[in-house]
Amino acid sequence: MGADPEGVTADGPSGIRLRSSTVQTLAMGIHELATNASKYGALMQPLGRLDIRWSFEPVGADGKPWLRIDWREMGLTMPPIDAPPRGTGQGRELIEKALPYQLGGVTSYAFEPDGVHCTISVPVSTKKADREDV
Repeated sequence: MGADPEGVTADGPSGIRLRSSTVQTLAMGIHELATNASKYGALMQPLGRLDIRWSFEPVGADGKPWLRIDWREMGLTMPPIDAPPRGTGQGRELIEKALPYQLGGVTSYAFEPDGVHCTISVPVSTKKADREDV
């Protein structure tokens, strides 16, 4: 998305298997975060940094495995709290309402003093990936 690689960290385990029913909705949420970061946030502002980390929780809240994604933008000049929204809010609605509803997941989305912090946790397949599949 045109970002300076020095300003982006992406880290997490490989081989996490997603259900086919999860992929499209989860990809839409991540795409929305990336689009907003490239228009207004960490991928657009000179001092911005984007830290994306994911983890695999073998036993989640329901006793099944979960994927947890932590998206954190830092070093940003944020608009004043009382500033009018810059978009329709459909992306945030997708993350806060559609992902939990469609995927049975848990999300949070917050405007912090120096950037956006979003977490997405969704149940994943109970099958483990073979090393050759990774």
